[in-house]
Amino acid sequence: MNKPLFLYHGSSKLVDCLFPFQAYDWVFKEGNQLAVYATSEMNIALAFALGAVLDNEGKCERVMDPKYGLPIQMIFFSGHPNYGERGYLYKVRSDGFTYAGGTQWVNPNPVSPIEVKTIQVDDYLHLCRYATNEEKEELKREN
Repeated sequence: MNKPLFLYHGSSKLVDCLFPFQAYDWVFKEGNQLAVYATSEMNIALAFALGAVLDNEGKCERVMDPKYGLPIQMIFFSGHPNYGERGYLYKVRSDGFTYAGGTQWVNPNPVSPIEVKTIQVDDYLHLCRYATNEEKEELKREN
């Protein structure tokens, strides 16, 4: 895959520098790295900027997976977006990032954004949905 010049990272937190974090992905093993994650697709980063609020049981499980159909959306199995709040879309140079599958790129080092866009979460709710009962049952069977 050709590396784009710029990548995007979405977060519910406003920061000056993006630091590596240990991600946990139950769908793709490449998503379990200690790294800064970024994507070549702005809408995917925007979906992450919606945040992840824990449910009454202290859980928030969400996934983006093409198997759930197009357009690709953030699917909440538990928890919900950060309604009524702000999110942040970070634009970064792709230097130091390596390909990790799909539209995903990773960098094991801190990354300084070159641009930060503030969004209103409620304006981007079309980028997420709640899992259907069938999808929740499938998740239980797989785990």
